[in-house]
Amino acid sequence: MNKFNQLLIIATILLFSACGKDNPEVEDQKSVKKIVEVKITFGSNYASYGANFGLQVASIDGGLNSNFKFEGITSTPSIVHDASIIHQAEISPISSSSQSIKTSMPVSSFSIATIATNLIENATPLTAKYEFYIDGKKTVEKLISFQPNNYATKVLIFDVSNSSELIEN
Repeated sequence: MNKFNQLLIIATILLFSACGKDNPEVEDQKSVKKIVEVKITFGSNYASYGANFGLQVASIDGGLNSNFKFEGITSTPSIVHDASIIHQAEISPISSSSQSIKTSMPVSSFSIATIATNLIENATPLTAKYEFYIDGKKTVEKLISFQPNNYATKVLIFDVSNSSELIEN
């Protein structure tokens, strides 16, 4: 085994052992839970598209229950667990240029998967601006473009403890 591989193994062991140590500051950040709202603003051609959403929230210490709702959108529960809840929602055609989705109770993370489907031939791409809010204060935004006849899912993951960043897939 060469020196580089040995150093890589040692660094990996140190990294994983450091991750396992109790650090109250890190633990406090991990257990942060807040009310999350995402405001979506669609481009001017929104009525030419339909949208399907996969909505997921997670709670680091559980506490979610069947009373949880995504306020502002009609959704159907798919999975309900005390640590994670997944709902599905559909708007077809998209009836308004703006949509607001808010958690009914504090959560640790909020994920939104979106598939936009053009409903007319020769549609132009649909843009959507996603703005994330914690307790009413805007923290981060992302502009996404959906191409006609392309049914790829766009996923945004919002971690409350790191509210200045979005994970995009």
